[in-house]
Amino acid sequence: MPLAAAASMLAATPSSAQDSSDPEPVLIVDPDSAITFAGSGWGHGVGMSQWGAYSRALAGHLVPDILSFYYEGTELVANYGRPAASTDPEPTPAPTLSPQPTSTPPPTSPENPALVLLATADTTTLVPEGLNRITIDNADIAHGGQDATRVPPGAPITVTRAGNNWHISYNGINICPNGCSGQTAQLHFATDTAVAVSNTGRSYSHGRINLIATDQNPTRFHITLDSLTIEKYLTDPHNDPASEQEQPEDLIQALLATADTTTLVSEGLNRITIDNADIAHGGQDATRVPPGAPITVTRAGNNWHISYNGINICPNGCSGQTAQLHFATDTAVAVSNTGRSYSHGRINLIATDQNPTRFHITLDSLTIEKYLTDPHNAIPGSPGPETDDLSEQELDPPPEPTHPTDAIRILLATTTGTTLIPEGLNRITIDGQGDIRVPEGTPVAVTRHAGHWHIVHGGTDVCGAGCTGSTAQLNFGTGTSVAVSNTGRSYSHGRINLVSTGGASSEFYIILDSLSIENYLRGIAETPMNWPLITHEVQAIAARSYATATLLERRASATWTRPFDLYSTVWDQAFVGDTREKHADAGTWLQAVANTAGQVLVYEGAPIRAFYSASNGGHTERSGYVFYADLPYLPAKLDPFDPQHSPHASWERVYTVREFNQWLNDHPDTAVGRLQGMEITGGTGASGRVDDADIRITGTSRTVTVTGSRLQSRINTAARERGQGQLLSTKFVFSFSEETLVPDTSRPTSPEEAPRDDALFYSGIIDGPDFCFNRSLGGPTTYAHDSNGDGIADVCSLPRTRREAAARQQALERMALLPRFRDDFNARLAEECLSVPETLGEPDKEPADECQQHRERSANAPSNTGSTPQPNSATPAPPNGNGLTPDETGDGLFYSGVIDGPDFCFNHSLGGPTTYAYDSNGDGIADVCSLPRTRREAAARQQALERLVLENLDAFTLLFEVACIEGPKTLGEPEKEIADGCQPHIGAQAV
Repeated sequence: MPLAAAASMLAATPSSAQDSSDPEPVLIVDPDSAITFAGSGWGHGVGMSQWGAYSRALAGHLVPDILSFYYEGTELVANYGRPAASTDPEPTPAPTLSPQPTSTPPPTSPENPALVLLATADTTTLVPEGLNRITIDNADIAHGGQDATRVPPGAPITVTRAGNNWHISYNGINICPNGCSGQTAQLHFATDTAVAVSNTGRSYSHGRINLIATDQNPTRFHITLDSLTIEKYLTDPHNDPASEQEQPEDLIQALLATADTTTLVSEGLNRITIDNADIAHGGQDATRVPPGAPITVTRAGNNWHISYNGINICPNGCSGQTAQLHFATDTAVAVSNTGRSYSHGRINLIATDQNPTRFHITLDSLTIEKYLTDPHNAIPGSPGPETDDLSEQELDPPPEPTHPTDAIRILLATTTGTTLIPEGLNRITIDGQGDIRVPEGTPVAVTRHAGHWHIVHGGTDVCGAGCTGSTAQLNFGTGTSVAVSNTGRSYSHGRINLVSTGGASSEFYIILDSLSIENYLRGIAETPMNWPLITHEVQAIAARSYATATLLERRASATWTRPFDLYSTVWDQAFVGDTREKHADAGTWLQAVANTAGQVLVYEGAPIRAFYSASNGGHTERSGYVFYADLPYLPAKLDPFDPQHSPHASWERVYTVREFNQWLNDHPDTAVGRLQGMEITGGTGASGRVDDADIRITGTSRTVTVTGSRLQSRINTAARERGQGQLLSTKFVFSFSEETLVPDTSRPTSPEEAPRDDALFYSGIIDGPDFCFNRSLGGPTTYAHDSNGDGIADVCSLPRTRREAAARQQALERMALLPRFRDDFNARLAEECLSVPETLGEPDKEPADECQQHRERSANAPSNTGSTPQPNSATPAPPNGNGLTPDETGDGLFYSGVIDGPDFCFNHSLGGPTTYAYDSNGDGIADVCSLPRTRREAAARQQALERLVLENLDAFTLLFEVACIEGPKTLGEPEKEIADGCQPHIGAQAV
């Protein structure tokens, strides 16, 4: 007879029916025998198998082939959801430290492989040294009685553009007196001659000068060199023109600082202009300042105020948007805001749009070569280039996103404290306001108490009594990074945003926001870095598709109110920032992200939830079996490529029955006493997975039925805690060793010692040992806290009576065990484990509690390659700082009753004004019933139970009535019990 069947039959025989004079022995599974789990795959098996994609790439499959196999009926599109290019004029770009052409350069083409953009301008002067010809849109211009226009060699040709017409003149002769209509103008020149271009200060001896009108501005045009072979482009010497006058190429505009005041010190000849126009001063048409005289510049009322040596050259304010300080070649200008001096270009001050007193300090009119070679020497007499005065520098805010994926928000951690280390220029703001500067490389400790932020660096709290606000931001400079203590990682893109979880709670979210999806992908660590490029490209597209779909779905959901879009763990996708992006071997991954930039998989026009896991064991599973819904592009199907190279194609885990039995009994919903048998009774998925299958476990105290995913969770939590191998997927079967049924020879228990129903939980508020029934909250550890300092440890209060609290908790726990609600409860528990604080002061225990498993999902995903396990249902609104969702009231919220401080209660734990205490071991310290493992797990579990009630009030009401009737008629508070919630049900039963 099969073991499970024999055990089930024996367990079903009531002990009262046996012959009392010669009772048959109760058979149990031999505790010293083994139970073996044989499985295949690693992860949930929905969607793409990463090892399957790897095998297909090695077999020569291309990216579209691999994606179409795993995501049926989908379409790969570029730049999903982004608007078409606008024809409206673009705003003037903010100054940056990189080359900034004023408009997009014209594209190259196969016919013009070396089309070179020289400059973009509204005027140019061209000097051809030999024979030449000018055309408009490649058509000759009749001029001077000739069919074509030719200019004498060496004659400067001035070109401008207005009203969509070209205006071209030389030696005072305008060859387009009414304007020449066209989009382009060309200067053709003879072989072995050259043309000098004023805007670059260089001459060119190959190709053709082609001026191309811009789309955005009717007066500006691109100055290009085309009709140029690659060889000629590479060998052209770019000689300087005959003229000694240098007119720098206006491509580099370097932002030095943003401030409301600056002091400039020019060491030589100089000139000050407003909007590039001279200022008449001191009887002169132009303003020049004595060399070495400090020039102070401020701005107020949209006017500039400029003074030197006590002389105000703008006594009534100089009106204009810009102010320039021109300085002579081979001299330099020192800038107070940077503590440095500059010997090339021009200082250009540009008013900001947001603040009438602030302006950008830029260095422009600077060639690339000069920008790269400028020594940036310190101001003479200053301490040097390093300066601690950062108060006047400003980091430009992140650009306004044009698409949701331009500004992703990633949750890094939930905590009550963090230390951030910015490696470069930075600014801390509260609710986006203020200007707190921290020296580069200095650790910044951030905590939150009573609704106020405390920010400490160098031993000083810069917030003093506290900075009021719900958020705090750390902005950091481009090309720098910030290290975050809670993750042990650094991040080089976006912004660190700390967001309170609500109310007066001291915990907050650490979020990386203002992050583009492409920069997000650079930090994704879901595949080994040494895999082929094609596999990485497939992974990048799947990760981008998943992130896009998830982000859009959550932002559109009325129930998703968290201030972030994605988790940084494999609950969504493993995002590790610089750990991946700056790894020495990350080149192939980064290339794959760049090669697939903007590519997203869509189904019927919408981005897909592109689930993936490490290995499917040779068969994918449909999404509806594992997750919340059947998605047509994620069916169950054979995958013969997965086992070809996957090291997880098959695996085996062996445990002793003794330890396995203990793991079951450590949890009320799987506690069965001494194990007699276990079998799968139905519900297996198409791939052989048992996520939703019914597994019947029979023991000496009872028989329970749990899902395969629940059983896996129980095993993996315990195995991880003990350093043993875990079940890699739910695609498994199990078997016991031969001849494992043996008589139970353990000492019979007396009625007084008989274990209570392990499924029973109580509130944790006790009046004596019997109130706990030895099982309340399930474990061996007790906690205590004295909230009012009266020397008596207490717990959070009950709503009315012990009797009502016990019945209510009994109903909650029974509800969670019912097959109708079991999966919903497990899903809620997984979600709450992500919402509770990251730690509640038990770092030695929390790595092994159930919440840690839900946070990491390591049981269903490889630790270094990753997968995307998801909750099995839509995510409800999270609690606020008091533990309340918008539709709840305080009396409806219960927690474990075991607290580490007032905040743990969230001011509503167990709901009422009365506290109870009991000293169970006589040590003089009142205690409470014990938790199963950690405070964190207990809080998450209780919150999940309460949410289950809110969604199923009718069922809970019935279970509560039953618990009141079956429970104790009194727990020592008769004067209160006559008005509690159980009394109507007990009274009705008596009648």
